[in-house]
Amino acid sequence: MKTKKELQEMSAAIGKAVRAYHNAIFDNLKEGGKEYAVQGDNDDEVGQRIDIHGRNDDLVNILVDKVRYTPNDGIGVIEIHIAEEDYEEKDYWMHINYIGSDDMDYIYDYIVWDD
Repeated sequence: MKTKKELQEMSAAIGKAVRAYHNAIFDNLKEGGKEYAVQGDNDDEVGQRIDIHGRNDDLVNILVDKVRYTPNDGIGVIEIHIAEEDYEEKDYWMHINYIGSDDMDYIYDYIVWDD
């Protein structure tokens, strides 16, 4: 059985690894300086569908097909492109922090890098 201290150390290591992953994604997007596609679950699909809370706190299904770094008052932000909202075509960018952290990691995992 693990001690409380060992469990806390493991938890801290997970948090550190997640922060390093997010920082690496941020740096890659910033250095790349362009929009990157988000792949679907299959190679021939484009984008990832996720549910987010809408303006009236209702669930809205969005299709995220691109991601980019955008300079913003000296501190850059990561934005996601919304191609569909509740299966209707859309075309707008949104700060990635508006989606949950699990969905953020999900989108990051499907970025199509050039290498």
